[in-house]
Order: sequence, then C-alpha cells, then structure tokens
Amino acid sequence: MFNFVKNKIAKRSKTRGGITFSDKELFEVSAKFKYVVDSKNNKVILLQTEKANGEPLDWKSKAKKLKLDLENSLIRSGTVSRKGKNQIPLVDIRNQIANGVFGDADYLQVNIYEDTVIVEGFETQNDKLPEEKSSGKAKKQNRIRSNGRTKKASVFDISQFAKTKKKFEVSFSKEELRQVAGQSHSFHIESILSYSEGVFEEIKESLENVHIPLQVASFFSGAGLMDQGFREAGFDIVFALEKDEQAAETYRHNNGDCIVVDDIQRFDFSLMKDAPVIVGGPPCQGFSAANRKTNFLDNPNNALVKRYVQAIKESSKCKVFVLENVPQILTAGEGKFKDEIIQTLSDFDITYGVLNSADYGCPQERSRAIFIGSKIGRIELPKPIYQPHEYVTVGQAFMGLHENIPNQTDYSKPNPDTEKRMRYIGQGENWKSIPDNLKTPKMLKGNTHSSIYRRLEEDKPSITITNVRKSNILHPTENRVLSIRECARLFGLRDSFEFVGNLSSKQQQIANGVPVQLAKAVGNVIKKAISMFNVRNKTESFVLV
Repeated sequence: MFNFVKNKIAKRSKTRGGITFSDKELFEVSAKFKYVVDSKNNKVILLQTEKANGEPLDWKSKAKKLKLDLENSLIRSGTVSRKGKNQIPLVDIRNQIANGVFGDADYLQVNIYEDTVIVEGFETQNDKLPEEKSSGKAKKQNRIRSNGRTKKASVFDISQFAKTKKKFEVSFSKEELRQVAGQSHSFHIESILSYSEGVFEEIKESLENVHIPLQVASFFSGAGLMDQGFREAGFDIVFALEKDEQAAETYRHNNGDCIVVDDIQRFDFSLMKDAPVIVGGPPCQGFSAANRKTNFLDNPNNALVKRYVQAIKESSKCKVFVLENVPQILTAGEGKFKDEIIQTLSDFDITYGVLNSADYGCPQERSRAIFIGSKIGRIELPKPIYQPHEYVTVGQAFMGLHENIPNQTDYSKPNPDTEKRMRYIGQGENWKSIPDNLKTPKMLKGNTHSSIYRRLEEDKPSITITNVRKSNILHPTENRVLSIRECARLFGLRDSFEFVGNLSSKQQQIANGVPVQLAKAVGNVIKKAISMFNVRNKTESFVLV
C-alpha cells in the first residue's frame, strides 16, 4: 500500500498524564495550538494559534469557518516541545484527549510510511519497552548514541511481542502532520478500528451496542420547551409523553409526532421507545416533613416523581437521566426527599444542584433543581456562562416585537378595575403600590405574593414567569399582562415556535416550561460526556483539523 520507512514506539506518560510522540521529520518545536472538542460532530479539532517563530495565527476565524461552537466546546492548549539535547520536537497529547483517542493501550507503535503514519495501540503484560524498527533509507536515522558512540538499534515489531494484543489502529497523512507543525493551520486524523485476535473481533462486532446515540425520551413533556433545549444541544427526541392534550398539540405542531398523549400513572412503559437519555420534570407538592412510616416518594402528592423514577429504572437502555424540579425538592425534610431519590437510583452516579436560567443567557431569573444521573461517568452540572452584570434583559428580549409575530396578540384583556390598579404600578413594583381603596380584601390583609401585579423592568431580566393571567405579571410600559410571545421570548424560544390551543391553555403551557437556554446547557454537558464515552470505547472517530 505504501513504502515502509520506519516505526517508533510510544508509551503512555505516567508523569505527563497523556501520550507523547516525537519525530524530527514531522514536527517543528514551539508551534502552538488549541484542541477543540467538537462533541456535536464527535470530532476533536486542532487549530494552530502560533507558528514556531512566534507569529500569531487567527485560529478563531478558522474555527468560525469550520462552524465550531467554541462557547460550548472543551478547549485545551498544546505546544510542540523539545526532547533531549538534540532538540527533537515532542508532541504531548494530554488528559481527556489522550485517554479518549488511545484508551487503555500500554504501548503505541507508530508506523511511518512514505505518505502515511499509522498508530497502533497494544496492551501487554510485559514491562519491557520494545525498540524501533527501520528499513531502507530510514536505517541511518534509526541509530542511537551510547557513551558518544553510534550503534544500530535492534529491529523489533511490537505486534510480535509476547502476550501483546492489538487494541486499535489510527491512520493519518504525513503531509497533514507537517501542516500542523507550522506550514498550515490544520491536520486530520481519522480513527480506523482494527481489532483482531478472537476477543477483539467480538468487541468489534458489539461496538454498535456500546455506542450511545444522542437520543432522548421525554416525560412530562408539556409544550416541549425542555425538549427544545436538548434539540438545540444536538439531541434527537425519539419519544415524549404528555397528559394534557392541548400542550401535546403545541408539541406536535413544533416538533413532530413523537409525542404520546397519556397519563404516566397509567402508561405501560414497555410501549415507550427506549433512549439512552431520559429527561423529565415531574410535578410534586408533598414537601411536608415525612414521618417514620411514610417516605417522601410514598407521599401521594409525589406519586408522579415516584412514577418517573420507575420509568428510569424500567428503561433497559437508559444511561443518563435528568430530573428537573423546584428547588425545594433538595431541602425537603432536611434533604431526605433528595436522599430517597438518590438511593432509589443508586446504580447512577448522581449530581444535583440549583441552576438559575439567567446564568445561561435566558432573560428570566428562574431557579430550578436539576439532578443528572449517569452510568457512563460522573457528569457535573453546567457552569454559569453569564455573570449578573451580563444578564440578558427584558428590553433586549422584547426588541423587534410586532403584532405579525405568532402569539404576540395573545394576551388577556384587563377589566376596568384591574386596569385602574395597573396604572399605579411602576417598573419593578407590585400590588403594594396600588391605593388601598383599589386593593382587594386579600391585599389589605397583606398576604399577597410579591409577583402579583409585578411590572417587569426593561433593564433587568424578568422575574420567574408563572401564569401571567393569574398573577397579573405586567408589561414594562403597557397596562396589560404579558402576551404569549413575550413570555416565549423570556423563555428563550424562537419566534418560529408557535403555541396552539385556547388562551388559558397557552398561558399555562408556557408557565410550566423550562427555559430553553438552561435545558440546552444541561444537554451540552451530557452530550460531551456521551461523546467522550463513545471515544473511549472506540465508537467515534477523531478528526483533527
């Protein structure tokens, strides 16, 4: 296929935590680059940031041309360093990238041909490091110095090494490697899984079962806001379950016919389409302290949470789950409710916490408790992307709105008494600004929630959006409650997402939703974990550009 030049042996670096490889012909010392893990397309991209002579390169423009999402990608830096007194260029591929590409191989054999370099991974029980093999013109290069004298190295092929098994093979172009060294911006490595010898043939045949696709089964799907976030993160929703017919119609109108209208308490889980990721936000009201006889999951008010947990346990393919709820679920009974969920799903490694949607670019401050359970390694909750001074505001969210945008004219018209009350309320104020002669008896008693008659502020994110008709959440400058489209903007939905049903139903559909940016942030950390799992199990290709 190609004329063989030589081979080299590389070993996992215990001190560096990665794989090191050196070759004078292929690399140039001091070239700098960034590793970008593009988990959406299951690729790792290497973008040169600086030539060996220190000349900077516009790597972000290159990333833009490659349509990389740098904001949601794992990025690591690398530099071609030097090895030994002869200043031999050394490439050091660290940590997750090394582990992802090279798995558990004890040795790498790098076979260098005239036009191609093939890296083979082996595992062995013998600690002896095989030496390099040369042929043809390369023999002169394959000599080692000892005490000032030059001697010929032993010829050795690790594939013939006793008790050694081949684990994988990676092939790439020598010219493409030269490009990385400073003559161009990129190179390409394509994984070729090349298992052999009995058990590895069996592994090869079973790779399809090991591979985890980006597929989601959704429960309590509502109008599909949480699912929309996962879609934008790159997932396919293959199954959705929702009890409310009008909410399901909105879901179907925007997202297709994967939704089933049924009550989860009656639904036969054997009829669901299995997916490796299950998401859902089951309603629960039973936050009163549990006694010694009754656990939180046994409280009838929490029957839907218990049923959702059962759906997760009965799914044979579930590798990751998300449980979304109100923050009180973490503190109920001094944390006992949370502990019951974790104990019942003890075969998952579970992380949990409270996330604020404004931290992820949503123009609404909405705090939600999030559990992420994983069978493929611990998945941490997404870190905030925006600081408070960077939050998206109501004014920014409402820019460009007009009556021709779907759902913008869908809002409740106030009666005369209600409109009178609205006139007295400034931005950031609520029912307390209403004169006493116009207050309701409940207001006069002082036990009215702070969100009632709350007028939004243009220069701040919105408060948590509940049912705007019931709470009378007011437009910043107009004496009316928010429209469905205005609410949708505050949940991060695109204007192409249209709500259907009667007005009352649409108002409740949006109030029950999860902000898209928050759901997308959760989806992104899960997607990265799945991608790295697939790489570790040799079911994905790395393409370095």
